[in-house]
Amino acid sequence: MVCRTGAGRVMKNALKSRWFKSWGVGCSVFFGCSGLSSGLLEGFHGFGDARVWSQEVGPSSGVGGGIGGKASGAAQPSASKLTPEERQRRREAKELEQMQAEQMRINTYGVLPEEDQSPLALEYRKAFAAFKDALVDYADAHARIQYRMGEAIENDSREKWLVGLQAAYRTLVKWRESIAKLYASDPTKYQNLGLLLREMLLTDGALDRLDDWVGPVKALLEAKELVDEDVLLYAGYAGFMNCDFELAEMAWGSLSQAGKLGDQETRMLSELPSISESWKNELARREEDKTKNNPRVELMTTKGTMVVELFEDDAPESVANFIYLVENGYYTRKPIFLVKQHWLAQTGCEKGDGKGSAGFTIKSEAQESTRRSHFRGSLAVPIGVNAQTQQVDFNSGGAQFYFSFLPLPLVDGRHTVFGRIETGMEVMGMFKVLNLTDEEERKNPELRPDSIIRAKVLSKRDHEYRPTPVFGKLPR
Repeated sequence: MVCRTGAGRVMKNALKSRWFKSWGVGCSVFFGCSGLSSGLLEGFHGFGDARVWSQEVGPSSGVGGGIGGKASGAAQPSASKLTPEERQRRREAKELEQMQAEQMRINTYGVLPEEDQSPLALEYRKAFAAFKDALVDYADAHARIQYRMGEAIENDSREKWLVGLQAAYRTLVKWRESIAKLYASDPTKYQNLGLLLREMLLTDGALDRLDDWVGPVKALLEAKELVDEDVLLYAGYAGFMNCDFELAEMAWGSLSQAGKLGDQETRMLSELPSISESWKNELARREEDKTKNNPRVELMTTKGTMVVELFEDDAPESVANFIYLVENGYYTRKPIFLVKQHWLAQTGCEKGDGKGSAGFTIKSEAQESTRRSHFRGSLAVPIGVNAQTQQVDFNSGGAQFYFSFLPLPLVDGRHTVFGRIETGMEVMGMFKVLNLTDEEERKNPELRPDSIIRAKVLSKRDHEYRPTPVFGKLPR
């Protein structure tokens, strides 16, 4: 196998090296824990501290606004002024630095003495080995595409590595659960695993990757030794994302009593009773959905595949519009142009900057008696503001839609929720954080958004799906 680029050589050597299989690299490739992923999987992470939940704003309506911070340190030439060769050298230098950092981490975290042969220790080693194997298989498949290694690339190679990505995620969840069990069995003896779990939590929390985290979070909280403000902060977010509102109240209630809860989280905590009640109603409605033949659509993205269930009885016009656009290939290669931390990921823009549409708008169903509320994984139609009246234009929705990262009571009754992610929820947390509604971010040649590769209707009811435009016309 021939590596045609320096980055390809780095990847191949990393795959061969012993420490690549360490927990640090494994977690960084998939869900944080320090960062080799930015070298191995360019753009896999996005960083930024956009605390927008408490702001009275919704999804993009074509108005820009940066959400990321500026890097500190010595000034360097802008990436846009570098030659391709110079950019490549900069990337390789960054990769090497990150790899060296990972080598140090393996000496601290995730290592058990060989003489420890307890059942939980054996379970941990088995789960760790499964994760490492899945990770190497995935990384190799990715490298063949990303770095054009000498073998022929099959037509379905992208689908294969996306399947590999999600398979590795499942092994990561099992490994993380084994870490939590072993740490909980003796927090003093296995403090190094507690530190590992804590770092994974903090990184995944900052990146909105807290699906399947409730059990490990509770292990940290019950052990108490490593609990601090950061752990409590992301324990609360894990509770909100996974709709375990008792966990959210316990974690953030402690911070609130100490006067250390931020404004955003304080407002979320104040909304907790109404969110909990809405969740009870949502669970009842999901039970009703099981008796219906709701349509399903598969969305293959650059970070994995999701299957979404559409609420046809609750938002028939929005569902008809979505299925119509899917069947006409509208969403193919559409960028996920806006990803806000602890808020949403938005796509469906023809221009990729939040200002594009399919040429028509549809009726809002956000204020109907059948409306659904926002929870993690909800799909909803964003609306804009009338340029002349500066009033919310409820009938301005169209082809664009977003995935919500959290319950969003502030926009319930404003944006129509028309579906939810049924499988592949973890994919959302891997979307690159960016804001291409901002002109300055659009100028960055290396800031490439994730995108929908293709959308496909898996099932639907036996009738025509065709929206009725409020403004504009359906494309011929």
